[in-house]
Amino acid sequence: MLKNSSIIGYSLFLFLHLFFLVVCLLNISEFNLNAVVFLLIIVLIGFGYTKIFREKFNSIGHVIEFSVLVLGSLITFYLNNYLGWGAVISSAAVGLAGGLLPYLKRSSTILPSIAIAVYCGSFVGMASTSLFTEVHHIFIASAISGLFYVYTRGLLIGFGGKLGSVAFSGVLATVLLFFLR
Repeated sequence: MLKNSSIIGYSLFLFLHLFFLVVCLLNISEFNLNAVVFLLIIVLIGFGYTKIFREKFNSIGHVIEFSVLVLGSLITFYLNNYLGWGAVISSAAVGLAGGLLPYLKRSSTILPSIAIAVYCGSFVGMASTSLFTEVHHIFIASAISGLFYVYTRGLLIGFGGKLGSVAFSGVLATVLLFFLR
């Protein structure tokens, strides 16, 4: 059941990306079709994940990964937009700080997973204030990315670009949710 639900989650994750590309290609700016399709995607994701929500977040490690992803994105967003470090330097600094966590205690099994989640969160935090004008937007984007991260955790192991795709999905979902009116 868990593997099938991960595959369903990945399929919806992929469909969200394809929807974004189709909208870009067609250059449709109408709220009607986009909003209906996006809400349908969100309902399907919500329905599909309610059954496995307890299984995935039953482990304290998954809750910690979700939390540090959100924290990493908020720190990166702050460094980027309020301290003026720039998106790349901010993400690199947060990613480096997260990447050094496993060296604090080499015998830990959770710290490498936390480092990866922090790095993924730093990608979400690279968004500028021209896209997200308020902090709650970046918080929602990072929370959605955190859910995608936890649910697609066992998929695409060994393939590059997973963390960036997860971050893109969270940002895209937030943009579609708040700004397509």
